[in-house]
Amino acid sequence: MKILVTGSNGFLGKNTVKYFSNRGHDVTAWSEDVLHSLPNENYDVIIPYAYRIGGRKGMDNKSLTIVRNIEIDRVTFAWAEQHCKKIIYPSSCAGYPARLQETLNTPMHEEDFGDGKMFDLYGLSKVVAETMLKKLSITGHSVRLFSIYGPNQSLDYPMPSIIQRTQQGECSVWGSGSQTRDWVHIDDALNVMEYLLDKEDPIRVNVATGKETTFKQLAQTVYKVMHSETVKVKTQTDQPEGPVHRLGSTKRLNNLGLYCDISLEEGLRKIIQC
Repeated sequence: MKILVTGSNGFLGKNTVKYFSNRGHDVTAWSEDVLHSLPNENYDVIIPYAYRIGGRKGMDNKSLTIVRNIEIDRVTFAWAEQHCKKIIYPSSCAGYPARLQETLNTPMHEEDFGDGKMFDLYGLSKVVAETMLKKLSITGHSVRLFSIYGPNQSLDYPMPSIIQRTQQGECSVWGSGSQTRDWVHIDDALNVMEYLLDKEDPIRVNVATGKETTFKQLAQTVYKVMHSETVKVKTQTDQPEGPVHRLGSTKRLNNLGLYCDISLEEGLRKIIQC
C-alpha cells in the first residue's frame, strides 16, 4: 500500500515509517508543517502524527498550542478527503472523561469516549478530532492509544526519562508515584494499525494491555531490568503527575483478534538493547 505518515520526525512517526517500510509498503515520511504544506499526490492511507504536545509540562503549560492541534487535524482531514482512501487516526486515552481517570481499577470502554468533562485540553482536542473524523467521506479508523513507549522517544515523556535516570543510578518518578498507566509497546500499537490497513468499515478501538502499573512499579521494573536489583523509589512531588489513573478496556480489541501482549520487561529490554 501507498502510505503517508505526517509528523514523521517524531517518536511515533519514525517508528511507523520503519515498521511499514520493513513490511514492503510504499511509505512517504512527511516532516513539513502540514498547515502550510501537504503533498500533491494520492495515497491509500494516511497516518497523521503532526501534532504539538511536549509531554505533561507541555499539556499543562501550553494550552493555546494544544488548541491549535484542532486546526492541524481539520486541515489534514480536508486534504485527506481529496487525496486518500483511508485515515488511521492516532487518538488518545486522554479523550475519556475525567471521572474515569480518578478511580483505580476502572477500565475505559470505547463507548465512554468524550462522554463528560475532560481532564485537559489535549483530551478535548482528540474528542473534537474524532467528531470531525466521523463526518468525512472516506473511511476513518481511530486507535485510542494508551501510554505508548519504545525506542527513540523524547525525554519529554516519562518512560525515557526514568530510563535515563536509572542509567545514572537513580530510581525516581515525578509526583507521588501512585498514579497508574496502561503501558503499551510501540510494536503492539503498530500491529493494530497494520490490521486496519485493509478494513473498510470505520473502527474505533483502544490500544491497551488492560493492565495498570503505578509509576513506582514502573521505576522499580526499569531499575531491576537494568541493574538486577530492586531499590526504593524516590518521588519528586514538586513535579506534575497528570491524571490519577488510566486503564484501557481490551474487550473490543480482543474481539478483533488483537492483543497488546509485549510485557513491560520485554519492552524495556527492546529499548535498552537498541
